[in-house]
Amino acid sequence: MEKWLIQSIWIAVFGFLKEFRPADPYIIQYLTNPPMNFTNQEVNQEIFPVSTYTCLGVTIIIFLITDYLYYKPIVVLNALSSFTVQILLIFTRSKTNMMVMEVFYGTLISCKVAYFTYVYSKVDKKYYKTVSSHMKMACLLGRLFSALLAQTLIDNKILTVYYLNHLTLAGATVSVFWAFGLPSIKSSIYFHQNFEHTYIKDNTDVNVSKPKTVCQRLWSDFIMAFTNRYVLQWSVWWALGTCIYYQCMAYFQSLWQEIYRNGTDLQVTNNGLVEAICTIISTLGVYLIGIITIPSWWLIGTLTFSQGLLLLIMAQEKLLSHAYVGYIMFGTFYHIMATAANCEVAKNIPADSYALVFGVNTFMSLLLQTCLTVVVNSPIGLMLDIRTQFYVYSGGCLIVGALFTVGALCSTYNTKTKPRIFTTLN
Repeated sequence: MEKWLIQSIWIAVFGFLKEFRPADPYIIQYLTNPPMNFTNQEVNQEIFPVSTYTCLGVTIIIFLITDYLYYKPIVVLNALSSFTVQILLIFTRSKTNMMVMEVFYGTLISCKVAYFTYVYSKVDKKYYKTVSSHMKMACLLGRLFSALLAQTLIDNKILTVYYLNHLTLAGATVSVFWAFGLPSIKSSIYFHQNFEHTYIKDNTDVNVSKPKTVCQRLWSDFIMAFTNRYVLQWSVWWALGTCIYYQCMAYFQSLWQEIYRNGTDLQVTNNGLVEAICTIISTLGVYLIGIITIPSWWLIGTLTFSQGLLLLIMAQEKLLSHAYVGYIMFGTFYHIMATAANCEVAKNIPADSYALVFGVNTFMSLLLQTCLTVVVNSPIGLMLDIRTQFYVYSGGCLIVGALFTVGALCSTYNTKTKPRIFTTLN
């Protein structure tokens, strides 16, 4: 087996382990029932927002020190943060401790950039596409396996929601040891490059450019990427779409709890099964989008608008089964669009710039999510109830979807009229 493939598999195993979190589909149930006994209002307006604020403050710092520290220490920090989150969930009970837990959870999310950029420093550029698929598939398999396992254990009354946290802690512990065993990096994209020096032995005048400083390289890559109008357009959707997606994902369980409390057709103990189905269908959708040719702007516009309609329906839904279906469709649409955005951006920037663009777009989405959280959830904001929050998220999707659909119309019109104009001029 080739060395690059061994390294890719080794790192992918960590991706599987870090996504093995069987307790996640039931976090709201855990926090709002014994032994925690927090109210939905406390969870939604005081505890959960802390992770969003942490992500905003930590993401750019993590991105820069990831490169400087040769990636591996940040991957280890990812695993340690996951471990700490579970320790706090299991052994502490106060609201303050849960807010500290959210700080570590926000750090965990911020460290994900290290996982995806770490592998690019270990393999040749010609293998980027292959190893990227390994990384993504490992994460999806981790989520799928943990969700199915959680649902099986709950349905068969082998474990309760409380003990799912112990199972998640076991997975986090293994991920810590695996992270420490990952191979070290000898060079990085910005701070620790391997420059090849060419020595000219004859007297011919040759202009040899000197290596740029780190700041010069960062600024050069930033300008090259974001002065490209096509990349900028996709980055705008990336930031807006990802902001709304993660905001909704953070509060879907609260919406389900609200629907269940008012009387409905299913039990909220089906969360694990729903997460598993969503992962499977999202994976299938991502695969199909790679082999089916669909105009990108039309795809983004129609699916984002459809997400808005789904959120609008779920905001007033009374049947949990319908809310579950909406959740699956919402998540699938996002993963399809995110895959399209990643591909379109990657095709139009140098390979070395991808980590920077990913970091900037992630930071912008977190900045928007933080503003949204402050407006709808914080004491200085509107402190909206959960259904009203989803009306707001729906409005955001509808506006973004409408704008990109109009953009698709304009793009299609311009494409069809240009040949006519050219023919007339001739």
